[in-house]
Amino acid sequence: MVDIRRCGGFTLAELLVATAVAIVALGLVASLLHPVSVAFHALPEATDAQQRLRVAAQTLAEDIMGAGAGPVSGWAARAVPAWPAVLPCRWVGEPLGARAGGCAGQEAISLVTTPLAAPRAAVVEDVAFPDSAIRVTSLSACALSHPACRFHDDARALVADGSGAWDLVQLTAVSIDGLTLEHAGSPLARLYRAGAIIGEVGSSAYSLRLDPASGVSQLRRSTDGSPDMPLLDHVTSLRFEYFGRADQPAVIDDSEPLRRRTSFGPLPPPDGIDDTMDAWPPGENCQFFRTDGRPLPRQAALPIDEGGLARLPPEALADGPWCPDDASLNRYDADLLRIRLVRITVRVQAQSPAVRGLDARLFARPGAAREAARLVPDLEVRVDAALRNR
Repeated sequence: MVDIRRCGGFTLAELLVATAVAIVALGLVASLLHPVSVAFHALPEATDAQQRLRVAAQTLAEDIMGAGAGPVSGWAARAVPAWPAVLPCRWVGEPLGARAGGCAGQEAISLVTTPLAAPRAAVVEDVAFPDSAIRVTSLSACALSHPACRFHDDARALVADGSGAWDLVQLTAVSIDGLTLEHAGSPLARLYRAGAIIGEVGSSAYSLRLDPASGVSQLRRSTDGSPDMPLLDHVTSLRFEYFGRADQPAVIDDSEPLRRRTSFGPLPPPDGIDDTMDAWPPGENCQFFRTDGRPLPRQAALPIDEGGLARLPPEALADGPWCPDDASLNRYDADLLRIRLVRITVRVQAQSPAVRGLDARLFARPGAAREAARLVPDLEVRVDAALRNR
């Protein structure tokens, strides 16, 4: 006979023990898988933040390092270009003199660049009116009618005459021979005489703005005066610091007409010669006055901060002297011509609030994360970009 008691299932005690073992095993498996699930969420967020930080820093540094290139013919061959390559504000082409408080800040930057291959020319006739066409001639053996040297319709062009005066105009038409440039709707801030130089340029402006629709802080860029467009999302902080030459500007070989030049900035007229286009006395300009016939700098020497350069705080970039003079519609602080290096500080955050915590030292905008393994702190980088063309 078969004992039916031996054919039964588990006893209650055995079932409880088996259940307990299974629960413990499942708990161990869950505890092992939890960091993996957290990593699957946090790691992509951290990688994305790193990439956005890299793109922001690289884009800003490359644009700043290219700012300030200029023509090397005519008067510009004997001096550093006498116009500001870097403006510490968001500027898209409006007259600088109309800005309250000037152009000085640390949260935005504007850049003017003349590519080496850009068309350049010399003005051959005095410009009679602010909206008059500009008659030019080639500065090289390449004719302005040739496609490689020809100015382009709808391009931006910089006009400067070495006095500290400058203008950005939007070209609307170019004659067939390339010798007449129209700029209707983009009047000059002042008139320019024959001998001024004009060249195609590019301009860009960077700033930080909170998008009203999404509530996301964006790094935005404007190119050649166009409305600014988003470049990167979730950029929480943007700051620029400026460093420049600590020495005073100097006129070199002032008694030699063909060798006169400046260490930086616009060259003043010779002693006794008046530039009727500006408000300065004869022989003077925005950077130099004269005593006993000798040109002396209006700007003081500055203390050296680091790397042989002086720190230029915002207040130093909005207190004058003004170039080309105080009354100019497109005036700018002469200390802008000192800038040689820009320090960029940019900070980004993770996109998802689920990986941002509450610690204000780590998160500019707190999120919902509570576990340390899930946190992706804000990333910040500081980059120094030197103006290679100045």
